[in-house]
Amino acid sequence: MSTELCVCGRPLHYTDPNIKAHVESLVATLGSHIRVNCGGKTYLVPRHYIALHGLIASDLPRMKFEEVPEEK
Repeated sequence: MSTELCVCGRPLHYTDPNIKAHVESLVATLGSHIRVNCGGKTYLVPRHYIALHGLIASDLPRMKFEEVPEEK
């Protein structure tokens, strides 16, 4: 069994099992990534990363998240 890693490189590091279960449910239902629009660009950001670290818009370009076309 492989350990799922956070973008930060650590194994998923939830401190609250209820939050982990909720995010895993979202991942199972909606997929592992969410589209985030910022500054005219769209990035695919892992749901686990957002739950574990939050998200600051100005960090998106340097985080090297995959940039994707905006959905029409």
